[in-house]
Amino acid sequence: MKKIIIMNTLVFLSLLGCGGGDSGDTENKGDTSITKDRNSKPKLNGSNVYYYIGNDALTQKLPITDQDGDRVTFEIINSPKSGNFSIDNENSEFTFISNLSSIKEEVVSLIASDGIDETEFEITLKPELVLKPEEFESLNNIVEGKFEFIAGADVEFSYNVISDDNTPSFIPLISDVNRAQIPDVNSFVINNDGSFKLTAQPYSEPIYIDVTLTSNNKTVTAQIKYLTEQKNINIDAFSDPLYFQQWHLNNTGQDAYALSKASEGFDINIGQLHAQGITGKDIHVAIVDSGIEIAHEDLVENVIPGMSYDFVEQDNDPSPNQYETDGDHGTSVAGLTAAVGFNGKGGRGVAPSASLSGFNFLKVQGLDVFYETHGGDKTQTADVINQSYGFNSNIFFPVSYLSNETLILKSYYETASKPALMIKSAGNGFQELGFYWRVNSSEEEARLPAQIANSDPESASFYNTVVSALNANRETPLSSYSTVGASVLFAAPGGEYGFEYPAMITTDVAGCDRGYSIEYGFGGYSGGLDDEIQSESECSYTSRFNGTSSAAPVASGVAALIMQSNPELSWRDVRYIMAKTATKIDLDFVPVILSQDGEQYIAEPGWVTNGAGNRYHNWYGYGMINAVEAVQMATRNYTLLPPLIESEFITSDVIGAVEIPENFEGITKQIEITDDITIEAIQLKLDLDHERMSDIAVEVISPSGTRSVVATPRHLHYLNPKYYFGYDAEILFLSHAFLDEVAAGIWTVKIVDTNKNTMKIADYDDNELELPNNYFSGLLFDASIKVYGHK
Repeated sequence: MKKIIIMNTLVFLSLLGCGGGDSGDTENKGDTSITKDRNSKPKLNGSNVYYYIGNDALTQKLPITDQDGDRVTFEIINSPKSGNFSIDNENSEFTFISNLSSIKEEVVSLIASDGIDETEFEITLKPELVLKPEEFESLNNIVEGKFEFIAGADVEFSYNVISDDNTPSFIPLISDVNRAQIPDVNSFVINNDGSFKLTAQPYSEPIYIDVTLTSNNKTVTAQIKYLTEQKNINIDAFSDPLYFQQWHLNNTGQDAYALSKASEGFDINIGQLHAQGITGKDIHVAIVDSGIEIAHEDLVENVIPGMSYDFVEQDNDPSPNQYETDGDHGTSVAGLTAAVGFNGKGGRGVAPSASLSGFNFLKVQGLDVFYETHGGDKTQTADVINQSYGFNSNIFFPVSYLSNETLILKSYYETASKPALMIKSAGNGFQELGFYWRVNSSEEEARLPAQIANSDPESASFYNTVVSALNANRETPLSSYSTVGASVLFAAPGGEYGFEYPAMITTDVAGCDRGYSIEYGFGGYSGGLDDEIQSESECSYTSRFNGTSSAAPVASGVAALIMQSNPELSWRDVRYIMAKTATKIDLDFVPVILSQDGEQYIAEPGWVTNGAGNRYHNWYGYGMINAVEAVQMATRNYTLLPPLIESEFITSDVIGAVEIPENFEGITKQIEITDDITIEAIQLKLDLDHERMSDIAVEVISPSGTRSVVATPRHLHYLNPKYYFGYDAEILFLSHAFLDEVAAGIWTVKIVDTNKNTMKIADYDDNELELPNNYFSGLLFDASIKVYGHK
């Protein structure tokens, strides 16, 4: 029994000795099944060169094996610069996606580890078929260059082609960032060596072309960007510190120092124009206003020496004097049109190289001063005359009220060799007028304007171009205060008040003791912006300018850009182009419908398509001005308008007074026009008597069936002109709604008395005034129409 125990112990010790011996002893003849080898490092196995195509994802096994079958993990030492490189340790794979910033081969260094030993190795990534997405630019509308690419044999380039009735088949499919087709290319040729020649139309926006490279039955596509006519390549687009908040120029959704943000992309579309050299250079814009601070740091370079005038002091400096501590309206207006661009100061004007002159017409307002500033000696070299002012009264001023001013304008346009374009603000009376607002308005009535643009005879003149104002919100774009009506030709940004919603950023009188921006004695500043900007600029800017006073100079700036792009254009051509290219906005507008005695009346129809296919809206005219599209239309084989034809006032054949009933059917008069004039605008002259003019809606219906409401009802022009100006007082209305229609045919004038109830209004002290319904029915004595247009 003991012997057996000893033997087992000896065997056990022998086994222990064998296991603890030198595993590397080649002389050991023992049982090899109990011998353990050294760990084997991961090693390179197979090719370490990989080929990729374009920016297609390349996923491959890493060229590493482990002889022991151990799990191998990988670590990247250096990543490729030209793309995204990642490792999948579970499957021992890598993925590479080229960003095509470089199309040269790259070497990637890695470490393979089995947990005990490491092996450093490299793999090479080589482009097999790559076309680099690039950007090319030129000083003119022809771009020539050569693509950077790598390919094998049988190289071929191609691109998609637009093919429709209006576009030649050789024009390629052009895509903007939203992949929309844009007709900016005349021709595009690519050779098989990658060289190309692109010919664009004038003042094209960035052109994106998807080019396909084919080689050895494999294809790759890259988007190529072309910038044409980059004449201002040395400008620093980011130098003006306030430009980034000027939403009307480039709306990125900024807040413009207000509490809410603007709607991204809702702007006048300056696009590439400034970079392409369209900056208003050599175009003279006269600011007829309160004056202009001619030495302002962001205006002085654009102010024409000796051209401005002070009608009070009778000298060439209409800057506000030392005793004027309020903001200078004209200085802020001028900044919106032509604040100097790319100078590292303030913001930027719409036409940052336009020439400026300023006049303090509003401080004098005599007839002789009107003449001097509206085409007379002081403004005879002006290309654009900006008028950010207007009447604000509870009465329709009759034709006779400004008859002398009307004659001055008419004479100027008939005798000047190249008259200026006169741009005028519509007014700020949508919600209130003459210190009054409506008290007992219905929900629908509240959507109608208190002031109608046509109430000012100057705004009812064919020779003035009337502009309404837009805020920064595309969903409800009309500025809350903006006067509207049928004499509005188009709309431009004017902002809100700059507290809750963005206003306009522009120049202010320099110095923190006067202007819109003033330093408070207890700290802080008025005028918006922020304290740092106010301090550094010495309160020379404001972010709280607004009104149709802002909309007009923005439009004047766009007019200057158009005029520079094509000096052959007349003032009529410029505003025609601005109307035709305006962007349609507020497309979901719901018509305003009044109700009474179970009947309904469409008081404001919204967008109306006229007989020539043009869409018009009393609030926005033909839409928001679009700088790029206007310049493009002006420079792309535009045909100048024929000479202006102005008809006489043509009256109805039915003579005598007609009673106006108090219902929605109204009364009508018909007028026959026999001349085949292509319409630019029409004027309606009415001889009308009504005790409460606010009740009256006035319509003009063309032979094509287009209905223009030239006076929406429930406004606050409630006073009877005949009572204040005499029984022969006639009122004038202008309508732009019939643009491009032919005038010949039967026209209908309709008058509707929309209200038989008492009307209440209140003043700023909440004192209510009751306006009873008219005691006698209104009377229409006569209606006549004048046509402005061309053959």
